[in-house]
Amino acid sequence: MKHDLGSYIRPLRRRFGFTQKEIAFHIGGKCRTAISGLEGAKRKPSLEAAFIFARPFDTTPSELFPGLMSELNKVTVQRANDLYEELQGNPSNTTQFKLDFLAWRDY
Repeated sequence: MKHDLGSYIRPLRRRFGFTQKEIAFHIGGKCRTAISGLEGAKRKPSLEAAFIFARPFDTTPSELFPGLMSELNKVTVQRANDLYEELQGNPSNTTQFKLDFLAWRDY
């Protein structure tokens, strides 16, 4: 399955004139291959890297990695739906509270 992990790292990096090696150094990496993988949508950033990348470009991780955020949103919606279905039929007050919570969320 191909993932759309598109990011805006390359255009931002180029706008400010940084090389992949310089950006790798800036975020604490050792070589440019990690940056190349992120720019080419071949790998996902770690949580730490997503926040570190966003800082110098004055943006948020969700704006910097919209493809990843879209993928994570789809997974979250599916899991919420699955949990909602799994909890159906349990009459306890606690379960009803959980069902209300899941139904109320705007996934």
